[in-house]
Amino acid sequence: MMNKKFKVSLICASILALTACNDDDTVTVDPNPELEAQIAQLTEQNQQLDETNKGLTEENKNLSDSNKELDEKAASFVSTFQQQCANIGVNFEYQNPNPDTPYVNNGVTTQASLVGVFGMPEIPFEHNEGSTCTSCHTDGHDNGMACDTCHSFAEAPSEPEEPVDPSDPGAPGLPTHPADGDWDSYTGASNVGTFYYNADGASFVNAAFLETRMGKQNTFYEWKEAAEGEGAATLKTACGLENRQFITHKYPEDGKPYTLSSYSNFKGASTFTTHRMENGTPIASSATFGPGMSLEDDGEYYIDLFITKNNTCKNLITNGSGEVHYYEYDTRSNVKKGSPDMGPRNAGARIQVSTDLHKSVLKSFDWSTPVYGGNGQSFDPQAVDWNTVGSCDLKLKVQIIYPLG
Repeated sequence: MMNKKFKVSLICASILALTACNDDDTVTVDPNPELEAQIAQLTEQNQQLDETNKGLTEENKNLSDSNKELDEKAASFVSTFQQQCANIGVNFEYQNPNPDTPYVNNGVTTQASLVGVFGMPEIPFEHNEGSTCTSCHTDGHDNGMACDTCHSFAEAPSEPEEPVDPSDPGAPGLPTHPADGDWDSYTGASNVGTFYYNADGASFVNAAFLETRMGKQNTFYEWKEAAEGEGAATLKTACGLENRQFITHKYPEDGKPYTLSSYSNFKGASTFTTHRMENGTPIASSATFGPGMSLEDDGEYYIDLFITKNNTCKNLITNGSGEVHYYEYDTRSNVKKGSPDMGPRNAGARIQVSTDLHKSVLKSFDWSTPVYGGNGQSFDPQAVDWNTVGSCDLKLKVQIIYPLG
């Protein structure tokens, strides 16, 4: 029987060829020149492959670094949502959601509550997102009325039949302009030749044009973080959203889902200036609202103001008159009184109004029940018991429109 150690030695010799098993009983096998040459050749080839692979790895790293730099450089040129989408093959152009306003929506305007703008009590922000009257006010307030019964901003813009020049005052003698066509006594400007904004087209002294601005709103869009499972979680999905064309602000690619949310703000601010007497001393009041202006059947322009009982209401009723300063301001225009590209930085008009006591109604605290007026008849302002009045539905007749200055 073959010695066990000898058997193991033969196995070692057959596998390792030139290597012994280092045992006293191992039989030494003669070297195999052919196998030795083959091993040497394979070893050399393996070393060459290692060197080639090392070079390829280094080249691949360099290419990766270059690609990263190119990607970063390309990303630096992407500044709009449209460019983001174009990079993944979805092409569309930006559209201004407010074509009559030259502002470009950048989608980052801070949301602002409309509380105080309407002068209505306890108006939640949801009112700005399409809710109904009853969700803003206590039950029973509207009694079937539509929202635009209370809020002139809800009405569709009233466009004139023919385009009008906002700086064209029309013929002197019209009820909305000075009878003699001279604004000097109204503006009190120190330098008539250079300080009248109307000379630069920056004042809206045309009543028909003002009607399309006062009480109307601009709509904007923004990316708003959505709940998990809602909204667009990827750029590809965002590029297919409805109203995608109305925003330029880049989609936030941070792994969170977003919706394309809209919000609206008034085109301009209407500040009402009135005064009251206290112990023989005149005290000025100033308040900002969002009223509309309209041309009525009698051929006169009126400003509608539906507000809570406050000093502005009391003063307009008691004195029968007041002044409205309508103002639009574009902070991006570097031209004070006009710009061919952006429009004027300062735009608007000053309006003198009188209170029409035949059309105005003082209502109870339910904002519905008439207390004074409402029957087409005038009432005595001095006889009003303000303790019974909760709200004011005022008709203010436009007397004089004159420029900013």
